[in-house]
Amino acid sequence: MNELLIGVRGVHFAATLWAAGTVCFMLLVAGPALLRQLTVMAWAALTLTAVTGAAWFVLIAANILDIPLGEISPAGLWTVASDTRYGQVAVLRLGLAVALGALMAAPVFTGQRALQLAVAAALAGLLALVGHAGATPGAAGWLHLTSDVVHILAASAWLGGLPALAMALGATAAAEVTARFSVLGIVSVGALLASGLVNSWQLLKGPGDLTTTTYGRVLAVKIVLFAAMVAVAAYNRTRVTARLPAERAIRTLRRNSLIETALGLAVLLLAGALGTMIPSGHVHTNAPVTNSEAAYVHIHSEAAMADVTIEPGSAGQGSVTIRVSHEDFTEFPASAVKLVIAPRDGGVPLLERAAVRSADGTWLIDNVKILQPGVWTLRITIEGGGAPIVLDAPIVITQCSNECS
Repeated sequence: MNELLIGVRGVHFAATLWAAGTVCFMLLVAGPALLRQLTVMAWAALTLTAVTGAAWFVLIAANILDIPLGEISPAGLWTVASDTRYGQVAVLRLGLAVALGALMAAPVFTGQRALQLAVAAALAGLLALVGHAGATPGAAGWLHLTSDVVHILAASAWLGGLPALAMALGATAAAEVTARFSVLGIVSVGALLASGLVNSWQLLKGPGDLTTTTYGRVLAVKIVLFAAMVAVAAYNRTRVTARLPAERAIRTLRRNSLIETALGLAVLLLAGALGTMIPSGHVHTNAPVTNSEAAYVHIHSEAAMADVTIEPGSAGQGSVTIRVSHEDFTEFPASAVKLVIAPRDGGVPLLERAAVRSADGTWLIDNVKILQPGVWTLRITIEGGGAPIVLDAPIVITQCSNECS
């Protein structure tokens, strides 16, 4: 399921940027002669955006409801759409995709171009709300969210417009179109660099994370691919565009545009993977303070988050503290919380206990006996209106520090 989610998420990002970038190219770069072809391209991109958006929604719904894909009901989909921020954003973005398609089919009216650009920007920019930036609290969260919106819009204008540029190179005004797109590309690359630095500052603890953490290594590959795209674009601007409209220059520029697009698709697939991973610099301000012997895990989903602490973090008698919150770290209004701890390799019975809410909003379970060390699976079931929310994650229990039997 995770590999499928990464793939669908990456393709949806690519389709969204393609749709928004084509609209931007059509209204800011291309001339009237290309309007018909670019409109068809934009409709194709919007269709792919809607289809992959629906697939992404179903996969997330199955994850939130903790049920197989084949068992999802309309009622479950409605619960995710109405009761989670991810669902609400997904429904809003679907409406924007439909509205943008309708605007391109509508007769010309005053302000139509500006409205199309605004709807296309909203369609792409709202992706930031369902990423890591949307879960960062406080003033840093607003900075991160703003930076992520700028990052997505800049990528839409440049990367999303490359297929339209490849099409436009066959037009008689190829030199003028390429010159206008080059200016847009320079502005976009500058915005991508600035916003990328802000995002990295928010998501990484330091430059060393680029080589020492899984999230950082994936991000490092993304940065290398982005640098390759910039190098190709710079070569186009300094060595190729000056020779337009020569046929050989057009062929070279079309080939290089396709190379940039391929590199960009790889970048977006990596972005899809990064969105499913917890960044090393993701600070959880409401996480409980634990001692060095405690076992701790943070479980993050679109529906809710849980911080779980087992003290001591070794086999034997102990206690469990659970803090449940929304993505913005405000307290989740749970009416009941249940914990199941099961060994990943079997061999001993699982533990199933109901938690008791304390005065500070945490949920407590005393006298929990974990019979052996190893990797265990935690499953938290949260009741609180609508369908139960189920979160699960592995946790490592060390050797006994007290009596295990």
